Amino acid sequence: MTNTAGSPDLDLTPRTGSTARSRSKWVPLALLAAIAVAVVGLIWFLITNSQAFLEADVAVAERVEQGDKRFQLLGSPVSDADPDDTVLIDGAEHTPFTVAFDDVLVDVVSQGTPPDLFAEGVPVVLEGHWVQGPAPAGVEWPEGANDGWYFDADRVLVKHDEDYRNERIEEAEDRGRLDT
Repeated sequence: MTNTAGSPDLDLTPRTGSTARSRSKWVPLALLAAIAVAVVGLIWFLITNSQAFLEADVAVAERVEQGDKRFQLLGSPVSDADPDDTVLIDGAEHTPFTVAFDDVLVDVVSQGTPPDLFAEGVPVVLEGHWVQGPAPAGVEWPEGANDGWYFDADRVLVKHDEDYRNERIEEAEDRGRLDT
């Protein structure tokens, strides 16, 4: 059969049992589900990898609540790190030192040796967690808090130069000194 234009008639009867349309309905739903999973994954990543930034005095006041949760601690060393104080713990170098903020002392065991700019009174940010208990063998804090807690730091960040100035660092310089 041909139509008036001379071409065969098109069969316009609906098809039955075709899966082409049902598959196309699931594509947007699958895409929406993938986006939802990506958003939930991103939110989980940001929540679990964010770190609180606490001054040493606040960190000491909240250390029981903090437990062994990882966070960043701000303080200023009360003395220069002495390379002779470096001890081996489980075959790795660790350096003990003490930081202060608002006359509150925190004993620290830092993995490795502190950076070159590490010096008394220069604010540092330490990344790590609290440990309650005796100091590791060979570790002493002659000028420390010695209160049965220490901060186990695996990263030490030091203010680098005069170009990096903001209110928080300037305040840390003032509040990080001990009143003697």
